[in-house]
Amino acid sequence: MLPDTLMDMQPEECIAYAEIMAAVATCDGKFTSEEMSAYEARTASLLVQPYVRERLQGMVDEKIDLDSYLNSLSSHGLKLVLRDSILMAACDGRYVDEELKIIGRIASAAGVDEGTLNQLYSWVLEGWAWHHRGHQMLGLEHAQIST
Repeated sequence: MLPDTLMDMQPEECIAYAEIMAAVATCDGKFTSEEMSAYEARTASLLVQPYVRERLQGMVDEKIDLDSYLNSLSSHGLKLVLRDSILMAACDGRYVDEELKIIGRIASAAGVDEGTLNQLYSWVLEGWAWHHRGHQMLGLEHAQIST
């Protein structure tokens, strides 16, 4: 994964980010290997802070107060969690209603309009297609996203 501004967030924002990402990953009652991998990849850079590392252990199974976490994020943090939630939701090859509802709530809290939200979904699909082309070049199978 490329360097990102996640590393610039304060510890409280790191927790909110990780909690929201976990909620997106598990909202359909499953935590697929693809979601686990994406979750670990996105939160790995947050683990440099001891408090965050301790808090992340075991939180995936918890129910969260989404609004509370959304309110604790800066505008920058909200936009990062929106982008990464869309990526997280797509990683198992499909978006489900529960994921889309959470993403909609995040977009609203971030003040992101529908046009920009649609651009983010397109960006994820373009990235997925780019990744898939690499697999095709090598003759490897890879899941497709269904919208």
